[in-house]
Amino acid sequence: MVDAAPFRGVRYDPQVAGDAETTSAPAYDDIERFAYARHRTASPYTVLELLAARGARGYADAGGTLDRWWRTRVLVADPEPAFYRYEEHELRDGVPAVQRGLMVALRLEPLDGRGAVLAHEEVDPTRVEERLERLEAAPLDVSPVFAMYRDGPTELRDLLDRPPLSRPLVAASDETGTDHRIWRVGDAGDIALVRAALSTLRVVIADGHHRYATALAHAHRLGDAADSTAHRTLAYLVDAQVHGPRLEPVHRLLRSAPADLLDRLAADFTIEPGPADPRTLELRLRASRRCVFGLRLAEGRGYLLRPRDEDALRGRLPGDRSPAWRAVDAVILAAAVLGPLGVDPSAVEPRTDAAAAAAAVDGGQASALILVRPTTAAVVHEVAERGEPLPAKTTSFHPKPRTGLLMRAVGDPTYVRPVRDEPGAGRGSA
Repeated sequence: MVDAAPFRGVRYDPQVAGDAETTSAPAYDDIERFAYARHRTASPYTVLELLAARGARGYADAGGTLDRWWRTRVLVADPEPAFYRYEEHELRDGVPAVQRGLMVALRLEPLDGRGAVLAHEEVDPTRVEERLERLEAAPLDVSPVFAMYRDGPTELRDLLDRPPLSRPLVAASDETGTDHRIWRVGDAGDIALVRAALSTLRVVIADGHHRYATALAHAHRLGDAADSTAHRTLAYLVDAQVHGPRLEPVHRLLRSAPADLLDRLAADFTIEPGPADPRTLELRLRASRRCVFGLRLAEGRGYLLRPRDEDALRGRLPGDRSPAWRAVDAVILAAAVLGPLGVDPSAVEPRTDAAAAAAAVDGGQASALILVRPTTAAVVHEVAERGEPLPAKTTSFHPKPRTGLLMRAVGDPTYVRPVRDEPGAGRGSA
């Protein structure tokens, strides 16, 4: 089952780099949504400097930056290994909510469906190779793999429900108004409890399939002679049933589409006029218990697409897959709708921000936006346990852990210096 180890957390020294809100950044997939350029210029020490490729030099500059930041104490490491309690406070439909979990050094293992770490989405080998180049140049886990479990032991829930006795090591508010807070869990008894409790569980990757695959490829490339840290990756583990994430839909923006798209869709769907506002269209989809899609065309034209025969659409899907997999709207859209319509997969972009995607359609940068309903954490767990990956970018879990708040060194350079003593920050248990 899950092999989670404590680690020496790496973070920015605020006395050198400034506050965490300017040095950190949104999760990988959300960076564009929240203005990449603004984050690159917010601070000379932005974590994006460790993620940027520059022309023919690739990630060489990122590696040089990391070396320099270690030596000048921009980055510091905790002196002793620990787990880290991570909380994200947000509003869900106007009601305060918290996502709470633990940051750990997770032992890597193949994503073959037989181990303790399960995948629910496919990965793109090209993206893995690019991220592998970055990791080799700048060996630092800057953003955790976000994973979830079910039926966590009572003692683990009790530990996470225990109010912290100290102020957070790191605290920041992000662009969405979410508050991020991290505490060290360093008490020997708590560390033993966490390791034992997690060893009874399996986890499903919620977000970070490419990060995990990259870490696995890096470990394989180094082989058994590698430093033991290379056989683990930074992970954020949450209980999906208690203080867990919410799932948001991932829509499909069509950069090009057949001119007679509506006529072609009419063969399989009844087409009803719908709201022009994409957010209202999303709400209409969420209210439905049956398969339904939204369609947004230029000039504010919105539609609801209801299958004429759901069973007939599912009949186009692979027959060896489970009912849970075959019931996911994004699966039906990809395999039973866009494919038969002849839509080029390279012209389809996943988008979580429906309003921005609709603006691209209205502005002529895209032909159409197809909106889908979100799936559920229970379905994600079921297909993962069956070894039936969903199409890439089917799910979007929120709130996501923020990049650069707490990191982990891959390897242990001799110049990784411990953090200064910080009275009141709590070096023991959170």
